[in-house]
Amino acid sequence: MLASTATAANFHITEAGAAFPDRSYVLSLPTGMRLGAGQVQVTENGQPVNALTVVPTSGAEVKDFGVVLVIDTSISMRGKPLRNALDAARAFALQRSPKQQFGILTFNQSPTVLLPLTVDQAQIDTALAKTPALNKGTHIYDAVDAAVSMLKTRHIDAGSIVVLSDGADTGSTATGDSVASAARGAHVRLFTVGLRSRFFDKEPLSVLAAEGGGRYAEARAASELTAIYSSLGSQLANEYLIRYRSLAGPGKKIDVRVSVTGLKGIAGSAYSTPSLQIVKVPKKPFHPSATARIWRSPGTMLVIILLTATLIGIGAVSLIGGPRPGTLRRRMAEFVSVPQALSSGQRPTAAVTDKLLEGTESLFQGNTWWEKFKWELRIAGIGLPAEQIAVLTVLGTIVMFVLVKFLSGSTLIAIVLSAVIPYAVRWYLKRALARRRNQFAEQLPDNLQVLSSALRAGHSFVGALSVVVNDAPEPAKSEFSRVVADEQLGVPIEDALRVVVERMENRELEQVALVAALQRETGGNTAEVLDRVTDTIRERFELRRTVNTLTAQGRMSRWVLTLLPIGLLVIITLINPGYINIMYSSVAGRILLVMAGISVTAGSVVIKRIVNIKV
Repeated sequence: MLASTATAANFHITEAGAAFPDRSYVLSLPTGMRLGAGQVQVTENGQPVNALTVVPTSGAEVKDFGVVLVIDTSISMRGKPLRNALDAARAFALQRSPKQQFGILTFNQSPTVLLPLTVDQAQIDTALAKTPALNKGTHIYDAVDAAVSMLKTRHIDAGSIVVLSDGADTGSTATGDSVASAARGAHVRLFTVGLRSRFFDKEPLSVLAAEGGGRYAEARAASELTAIYSSLGSQLANEYLIRYRSLAGPGKKIDVRVSVTGLKGIAGSAYSTPSLQIVKVPKKPFHPSATARIWRSPGTMLVIILLTATLIGIGAVSLIGGPRPGTLRRRMAEFVSVPQALSSGQRPTAAVTDKLLEGTESLFQGNTWWEKFKWELRIAGIGLPAEQIAVLTVLGTIVMFVLVKFLSGSTLIAIVLSAVIPYAVRWYLKRALARRRNQFAEQLPDNLQVLSSALRAGHSFVGALSVVVNDAPEPAKSEFSRVVADEQLGVPIEDALRVVVERMENRELEQVALVAALQRETGGNTAEVLDRVTDTIRERFELRRTVNTLTAQGRMSRWVLTLLPIGLLVIITLINPGYINIMYSSVAGRILLVMAGISVTAGSVVIKRIVNIKV
């Protein structure tokens, strides 16, 4: 932008600080004149401006107007000149508007801030009551440069500097051109006052005022300073700040014209709007990460296709194929459990399936948890072998991860959702096991009633159990058949019953085993004891149903509170990925997600323990 110029007979304007498209000018009027509403008209290239406001010094904000007095305190100002200069400064301060910031800077061989910019009248009076120390040197330009920095630091829109000196500059590091340019860049006006002395040089002060947009005044004697400062203070206190918003386009030369109703002439200024700067940002070559290259490579796609085909093939084989023959230990266990007869022929794909699952069996063979897992599968009546379930779970997890990663692009979501697969498989197997055990527990009272009746009819304990096997539904039929078969192989009846107790996790049946042991060793009325056991079991079932009914709301609350945040996270990610992306891309977001997951899991576990009442 260009520095403003002003040409008018009775008034003039000076450019103030504002960032385009906002524009601001200081309007200086004749002494004593006050503006009314609508008296100021502003045009740019002949067109009225937009959103014009005219603010007087008295109604301005604190950051709008500011003035710094720069006073020479060299040795030549000793005595009456300095006293008159301070009296003039006090007269100037009396003319200022209450919201006009005021500062004082003295200079000799270096500038000194006597009073930082303030609107506090008490601080101003205190500063002007002190007589500053004198020293040699007259660094006028360094002092003006420091005053410009004071106004610029406080972001004053319309700043003014009044310089008083009785001599020429001696030894400044700054130059007249540099400080004048700095003042124009900060939209600060420079007013200079020369005091005649034997060291006086008018030229530097008059040039500063001319290039700084102000004016020069000269005092032939120190006594004239008060009148000059009073007039200058009245002028600065009677100024107005014009603000508007320019509608001009980029790279335009703008001619500003200001007219005031009741005053002759037009004040003018000119500036150029900033041009559009197209910044060419060099594009860096795109280098995909190693992970991205691996996922998008043809080899990875081939592996995924093969895994998917294998998963589909194994699923089809598991659906159409029958159980495969086992080892001698497995066949003996099936014989003792009296299972359904195996098909005589071996399916054609059995050999292929054995090859695929052989590695899984050998990998986990001998591990306690693996043996327990297979044991639970047999109890739950799951037809698929344990190693086949493990392989299908791993393949399903990999396929889920790839699909979610492809659809959402988020590795975190892919990991979370793919982890659901093994959890869901485990949950289904545990639920099947619990369902079978609950069915056995529900059938136990009726079976014990049949057992008691058979004992009263004259059967032995094992014979009575055979009667129960003939009439009992699954799974009680299979479990009691195991007891009968074990007893026929020489296992004591109470030991055979304890095996079923462990398989079904049924402590009520343990009482039956104790009754069987007592009956074998001491005899007695076993039927009557079984009747009492049956009544106890029925009462316990009734109490358990009551507890389940009362804790149903707590269990429902657990699942709602656990699944609701997870569901919302997934839904928001799918609907508006950009909104939730910060949670995945930033370190803080990942930490919050981990903390949220831990909190949700901990809350779910706590609620589960609260509502899980053992009866």
